[in-house]
Amino acid sequence: MKTKHMIFLLVPFILVFTLFITGWKSNKVKEEPEKVIAEEKHERIVLLSVPSEIRHQIIYLMADKITWMDYENFVIQVGDSVQETLYRFPNWYHGKYPPELFYKDVNGDSFGDIIVVLNNDRAGIGNPKKDIHILNFIKERVAYEEAPIESMEKTKTTIKSKVTLGKQGNIVTIHIEDEKYIIDITKYHYRNPREPLSISFDLTTYAVENGQLFGRVPVFISQDSFIGGVIGLLRLEYDWNGEEYAVKQIDFIEYNSEDDQFFFSY
Repeated sequence: MKTKHMIFLLVPFILVFTLFITGWKSNKVKEEPEKVIAEEKHERIVLLSVPSEIRHQIIYLMADKITWMDYENFVIQVGDSVQETLYRFPNWYHGKYPPELFYKDVNGDSFGDIIVVLNNDRAGIGNPKKDIHILNFIKERVAYEEAPIESMEKTKTTIKSKVTLGKQGNIVTIHIEDEKYIIDITKYHYRNPREPLSISFDLTTYAVENGQLFGRVPVFISQDSFIGGVIGLLRLEYDWNGEEYAVKQIDFIEYNSEDDQFFFSY
């Protein structure tokens, strides 16, 4: 009976002690400073611009510089700081070699469109090293909107259905639908040139000429070297069909080894 009485008397002290310890721990936790992880800040730079005497038509291509060769989080600014519109593209990526920026009407509506060509070092083997983005001007909204471009897989299917390559002796023959191109490869002095001939989609480049969007895909013949010998370019002419930019015509440009600007002229 005496023992029970002592336990009964100790209960209030135990409760008070428990509340004291709990409160002390709670205050201790609150006193600890919160650990804040600072977000890494990257320098935003202007990669390219298109000047204009009309202030609201000046175009800037900007991005965050992640490393000396990697750029992400792109922004296209149309107009100056007084009257500007920003278009954000957080998923675009560019690396290493200089990008390209064009301001031309490529869909035939008489309004300038914005064309951006970026270098994709992350593409992987066999995939195009260039990414092209086109912003069509939408006159109803007086704004730009990124337009779809047919996938490289669709482009490959189109080319494979229309283009055939063959070699007999030192003569290479290329058929593109009803067109026939004959190339005498002796002038290139390649070492043991032989089949297979290959179309290097991963080296596709783009250009805008006289308001027309072109893709350029190198054609190679195998030889006794680390890489094949180029014999020309498939020139792809793109057309806006109301839904996407798609290849509407293909022709062949024979390689001129004496032209230092060959790969930049077609």
